[in-house]
Amino acid sequence: MKFLVTFILIIVSFAVSDIIREGTLQVLSDGSNVTIQWGTTDESNIKEFVIERRNGTVGEFSTVTVIGKKGSNSFYKYVDFSAFKTTGSIYQYRIKSVTISGSAEYSNILTISHNVSGVKRTWGSLKAMFR
Repeated sequence: MKFLVTFILIIVSFAVSDIIREGTLQVLSDGSNVTIQWGTTDESNIKEFVIERRNGTVGEFSTVTVIGKKGSNSFYKYVDFSAFKTTGSIYQYRIKSVTISGSAEYSNILTISHNVSGVKRTWGSLKAMFR
């Protein structure tokens, strides 16, 4: 019986871990914003995707946004316009795939160097005040 439970858990973990298509998860910086993109395989058991970020390489991740699923074999692209507001220059991102049952599977953590000039950061803050 114990063997059967272990086998089922392994099968389920393989099914969940193959949500993000291998080689498609990327994080890119253009000097102003950070773009996160990925492709999926089977989304039949997925409720939503949560993009998480942390400043530096230690500490807790925080939620950047929640994205609803599109359907199997989809491509996702999200531009993190809030990355210029923070003072860090090293960020780590990951995707949390939330299943219909409420469990979650995390992608690999991707690290990016994102340097925004002080002028651009100040200008962005001023624009946000008048929106």
